[in-house]
Amino acid sequence: MTLSPPPNETEEIAHSHRTQRDDSSDILELSSPSPGDASSGPLVRLTLQKRTLPPWVADHFEGWGERVSLPEWDADEKMSLEEHDDNDNDFLCSSDDDYRQNNGWKGTDLCHSVTSPVRISHYAIQYKDNGGVGTKLTGVAHFTPNAESHSGYCHGGSMTAAMDDVIGWTSFFVTGQCVPWSGFTAQVNVSLRRPIPVGSYLKIVGEITKKEGRKVWISSCLVCGNDDNEVYCTAEGLAILKK
Repeated sequence: MTLSPPPNETEEIAHSHRTQRDDSSDILELSSPSPGDASSGPLVRLTLQKRTLPPWVADHFEGWGERVSLPEWDADEKMSLEEHDDNDNDFLCSSDDDYRQNNGWKGTDLCHSVTSPVRISHYAIQYKDNGGVGTKLTGVAHFTPNAESHSGYCHGGSMTAAMDDVIGWTSFFVTGQCVPWSGFTAQVNVSLRRPIPVGSYLKIVGEITKKEGRKVWISSCLVCGNDDNEVYCTAEGLAILKK
């Protein structure tokens, strides 16, 4: 494990609780259908943590650019910034409506599902020179209890997964439009700056810094939603576009 708790755990947790965390400990219980019940189609039902997006999302979202909306995510993501995950009907898709199942995927997205250990949502893109250097992707990263490692803190791997996600998706905008799955993350060099308390909501950002042929370099970070100077993680990544 690459992270250890800070010397003053109580103060660090209290600070993060005030600025980032959702007080709610409510759990939404969703039971699986019986194997023989085919009337409603195959449904995915799991125990989910209810969540409410912190106020800073609505306060700053307009400045992030154009909202990214994709069928791979939208069955699991509400478009409203007033998000309350308290209606199980919003997240359950039958086989007729399940875009991922009908298009070759085998499960849910690691970072863009209500079941994700670190759940990334509300990506927005701000283009620079039609996808050139300076193009920036910004979103919300929710570190759920499923990302826990040290007691009360999230696993460093969950931070790395978030960096991988934003680096890859930022590269998909390099042509000046979103071209999903148009390349692959080839390299992610991560610096874990400070531990993330379970339940934290952080701002996640990826920015194109260089393009050369099919290679795209991206800088990324996880920061406090109210203070860009409060940095939890940074990364430098390389993505390779498909031929």
